[in-house]
Amino acid sequence: MKNKTFEILSLFSGGGFLDLGFINQGFEISEAVEINPYFIEAYNYGLESYFNNSNNKYLRQGLVKHNKINKPIDASCRKEQKRLEKSHANVTGIIGGPPCQDYSVGGNNGGIEGERGKLINSYLSIVKKIKPDFLFFENVEGLYKTIKHRKAFDEFVVNIEKNGYVVWHDIFNVLEYGYPQDRPRIALVAFKKKIVKSLVKAGQVMEKDNFKLKHKQTDNLVFRWPKPKYKNPKSFDWPKKWKFGNDKSIYELNGHEELSVNYIFKDLDDTFPNQTEHFNPKSKRFKDVEEGDTNRKSFKRLHRFRYSPTVAYGNNEVHLHPTQARRLTVREGLRLQTVPDEYILPPEMPLTPKFKLISNGVPTASAELIAKEIRRTLINFLSLNNGNL
Repeated sequence: MKNKTFEILSLFSGGGFLDLGFINQGFEISEAVEINPYFIEAYNYGLESYFNNSNNKYLRQGLVKHNKINKPIDASCRKEQKRLEKSHANVTGIIGGPPCQDYSVGGNNGGIEGERGKLINSYLSIVKKIKPDFLFFENVEGLYKTIKHRKAFDEFVVNIEKNGYVVWHDIFNVLEYGYPQDRPRIALVAFKKKIVKSLVKAGQVMEKDNFKLKHKQTDNLVFRWPKPKYKNPKSFDWPKKWKFGNDKSIYELNGHEELSVNYIFKDLDDTFPNQTEHFNPKSKRFKDVEEGDTNRKSFKRLHRFRYSPTVAYGNNEVHLHPTQARRLTVREGLRLQTVPDEYILPPEMPLTPKFKLISNGVPTASAELIAKEIRRTLINFLSLNNGNL
């Protein structure tokens, strides 16, 4: 079963960061649905470059292929939903995260009534039509933690359950898994009840306690979350703000260096694709903001020896390089989103859509960790049913 692959449908695909994580675990994207022309250009170019240069076994052995997005598709369009139903009747899974601005604390707070907020209903509608064996849904934690929006999320979960699924959901932060970005998000995984019942009948345990699923893992669990590498990493002994332009170059992080910006930036130079691409406005604030001053609304300067705040480069939010009087580059943003260097964005694409798609994306590393656990559940089920879903 180690080379088994699965076909899945990707909704609200953006630049494909989420898709990359699943691709790395043997999932082929049968179709990616995206409406933004710039994001489509990025998706096609970026994934093609990744497929051509990655050493991932599924790609190198030709077990998973890259399917380009041919045109913009509106996932809320009923005609398109019917087409997807016919085209993907046998797909194993559906993955995606609808645009989150209406649920974000820093967004317009439109909620389920917002133009983008209501797209979770489009996601649900497609799931109900296709009825895949599993689904993965991702969004900002505001959808879960904000009272105004929690009702919409709870109704979303109930609807999924009513359509024959067992649901797991929790807040998932890539920082806890060894990557230097504080990005708490709601992650939801659901499997058809027949899969869960079959595994339980075979002796596996259907656990719903998220602490046990993350921290007390056993191999007999129907589904489990990836085990965090660090517990409460934000409480570690991090350095305070430093004056910009200082000559310090060393800070002892006592075993968690990989959670620092310096760890993932230190080898970058202008030979890396997309590394020379950044905005160049003239402002004295580029030299006034202290290193590590990330509490302000905008003009946040990252600290070399701390993790980055949530990657969000739109709506006038400016993130500055720790030691240089400039904004972050496209490649630096991609690295904070744990996107592999083999994924390259088109050189001719304007910077604004590049940074927007980076901000909107799901960290590839966290997507791959969850995809690995989804794969585990599917393989366990297949082993019980002669390889049939």
